[in-house]
Amino acid sequence: MNIFENKIIQIIFLPISIVYGFIIRIRNFCYDSGIFFIKKIDTCKIISVGNISVGGTGKTPVVKFLADLLHQSGVKVAILSRGYGRKSKGTVIVSNGKQILANIDDSGDEPLLLAKQLRSIPVVVEANRYKGALLMAKKFSPDVILLDDAYQHRRIFRDLNIAIVDASQGFGNGYLLPSGFLREPISSLKRADLIWYTRIDQETDFVHLQKIVHKVTTVPKITSSYVPVKLIQMNTKEQFNLPFLKRKNVLLVSGIANHTSFENTVIEIGADVVHHIKFSDHHHYRMKDIKKIISTFHSTNAEIILTTEKDYYRLTELVQNLTDFFYLEIEIKIEAGYDTLVNKLSANSNIL
Repeated sequence: MNIFENKIIQIIFLPISIVYGFIIRIRNFCYDSGIFFIKKIDTCKIISVGNISVGGTGKTPVVKFLADLLHQSGVKVAILSRGYGRKSKGTVIVSNGKQILANIDDSGDEPLLLAKQLRSIPVVVEANRYKGALLMAKKFSPDVILLDDAYQHRRIFRDLNIAIVDASQGFGNGYLLPSGFLREPISSLKRADLIWYTRIDQETDFVHLQKIVHKVTTVPKITSSYVPVKLIQMNTKEQFNLPFLKRKNVLLVSGIANHTSFENTVIEIGADVVHHIKFSDHHHYRMKDIKKIISTFHSTNAEIILTTEKDYYRLTELVQNLTDFFYLEIEIKIEAGYDTLVNKLSANSNIL
């Protein structure tokens, strides 16, 4: 049971959730009515990818997918992120599209992951998205800036506003923080130009979820799943096909928002999960964590240690002598709505 499923906690924090919800609704009203000014970048298009819930919905893989699609279509694209979990402040250029310029402490794990995966695309972190976008527009002259996790950052105008909904979790208990995991009321989805359902392969009651969303908005929808691609040994970078995992006893290690999704993916490949060590999202690993992992590995009948690609970037410097440590590379697969996405990018935003 996670904290948002605890009935006692829900009741205790409900008054705070009510106050928080009131503040959010007032803030949104101020933006919707023009009391708060929304600033526009005139030299390029802005695409925002975000959600109304707390972490783990798959925003970053969607950003990677969009960046790949745009880049392959000849569009000059750049990525702007808040850089959640980083130790630095202000604007940091993670990649200039030619080389990596920042370490994980300065960039945060997700921006570094994007920079490593998309070597020819500039990646910048800046909490003030308008300030960051201005810098990127001047320095890199992109056709499109992708905003990673910016649904609530309403100060900057976006040409396309994409809301991610995790089909495996839905909206939880429907409560706002801290009684639930919603950042905004479900009604806030009406701001979206496109709803993107992720983890459709792990959904529990998708029909019900669709009905909830449909009551708020009838904008086009996309459905996607996560597809494991290959296994990579963390030190040697040797790659293995997925059948390598079948019937192997695996110790999982993850510091992400949705541990269950990762575990389900590994089980579906055919591995036997003997134990799962779970850390908080964006966890900064220390040697004591590595000692715990090694101790657990030796105390179980696990044959390999497996983590996520996101965790890999936070673990790699600490596990240089461990040959049993692997990470799983996962990609997004569009199940339905690919043409809808292309049409949205083309017709509504004049991007493609």
